[in-house]
Amino acid sequence: MLDLQKVQKDIKDSPLYSDDLAPLPHARRTWTTFDIAALWIGIAVCIPTYLLASYMIRSGLLWWEALIIVILGNLLITIPMVLNGRAGVKYGLPFPVLARAAFGTRGVHVATLLRGFVACGWFGVQTWIGGLSIYAIACTLWGIPIETQLTGGQFIGFGVFWLINAYFIWRGTEQIRFLEELAAPLLILVGLLLIAWGWYNAGSFSAVLEQSEQLSRPTMKVYEANTSWGERTVTIALNPIREYDTRLVRAHHYRLFTPNLKGSEDSTDWLLLSGGEEGRDIRSLLPNANISAIVDSLKPLRIQLKTGAYPNESFSSIYPAEVLNLAQQE
Repeated sequence: MLDLQKVQKDIKDSPLYSDDLAPLPHARRTWTTFDIAALWIGIAVCIPTYLLASYMIRSGLLWWEALIIVILGNLLITIPMVLNGRAGVKYGLPFPVLARAAFGTRGVHVATLLRGFVACGWFGVQTWIGGLSIYAIACTLWGIPIETQLTGGQFIGFGVFWLINAYFIWRGTEQIRFLEELAAPLLILVGLLLIAWGWYNAGSFSAVLEQSEQLSRPTMKVYEANTSWGERTVTIALNPIREYDTRLVRAHHYRLFTPNLKGSEDSTDWLLLSGGEEGRDIRSLLPNANISAIVDSLKPLRIQLKTGAYPNESFSSIYPAEVLNLAQQE
């Protein structure tokens, strides 16, 4: 049987040797099956996964179609990840050492850096989303309206979340293992609580699922029409989310953001939304709107919804019209 300690003594003088890259004996391997499962839960059960599913529903897919895509996506990436990590788990070798067999002692640096760049990008995405969560929690605690545009508070939240991550990384792998063991059960518990909360507030589980059909429909449709004297006009039709049982709209007000003739953007005041808006001419709301830019999709027409009154009002994000290729009004 191969004696790892004897081998390490023989190769410690090699320039390719490093204590951080050396094979780890079984006695020093502390990660169990539960730890690896907890790590996988932390990767799969996260806010970006929820965002991916919600964006797919928002784009027109039904809830079960979005669910199947997310499940298949996670299963497909599981195969190469397990194959890639199998040798490391079995022999206690890190990826940069195993990759030397395929890429050589010099070429492995390219593969390692590429892997690191992808990890840095994904870390940035996760940290930004975590920072937004800290920002939203802070605004709620202090009673400050949550801004949908970029603000200094969002970057402060990003920095705070980055420092939290940096602390655990600085403390080493064992601290990361502790965090994953703590977080995995909480992620599952919070997910179940969210399902129960939706079930309770909607009245039934089927009502929650049927709401996805509403989410798949565009909140705002934009129509192009030409007047008898050849002038181009743009009208809108709103379709806000409605309560499942009463069919009343959940938003109370809305405002539009349109490009103007000066190259910047104008916005309306908050407009009352009673039961939906059909055929509202943009020029009646914003006389200086750049109709050509909207029609030619050079700049999007954007909308924001609001529910409630100050200080308990809640704002949606500001997002462009869903129908960018303007449909011809019948």
